Amino acid sequence: MHVEALNLIDLEFPAQNKRFKTVRSAWKAYHAHLFERMPEDSQLQAVFFSKRQDLFEDMLYEMGSSLGYDFDKTQIGKDAYSPLHQEQIEADALTIRTKLVELLPGRSSLPLNVVQFPTDPEFIEAQVDYLKAIVDHISAGKPWPVTIVASDAGRIVPVATNEQMGESQSRPVG
Repeated sequence: MHVEALNLIDLEFPAQNKRFKTVRSAWKAYHAHLFERMPEDSQLQAVFFSKRQDLFEDMLYEMGSSLGYDFDKTQIGKDAYSPLHQEQIEADALTIRTKLVELLPGRSSLPLNVVQFPTDPEFIEAQVDYLKAIVDHISAGKPWPVTIVASDAGRIVPVATNEQMGESQSRPVG
């Protein structure tokens, strides 16, 4: 709704009418600021959005004056109700969108903090055995045996080693 209203300013306050000159000038200043890139520094963002709000209020003041209303700028800026909760939701949504745009193509990453490692001795022993098997296969240049089981699609299925299968039954997939 806000964007639609802004896009109608040129129609509602035409340049041919001299009394709308200050409206159009204020609109141009506000419009130009809308295309400025928001700074990344949070302190600079506060200044950036404060300037945007001032330009918007100046534009509304000029619109009201050109139409014969007697508002002062303070009244325009302070009489409108804008819940803080709504502003926080919008700020959070902007942050989420911005960070996703950086994350999805790989221009940034998620910070991770490992707070606990597995301590189950059986799990650790199984991991060590698995890693040793990988190293042995890679070092020897052997193919890694793979078994595809249709009913277990998407699940890791334990695979018999060459020794368990017998060297003659083992063959690489692909």
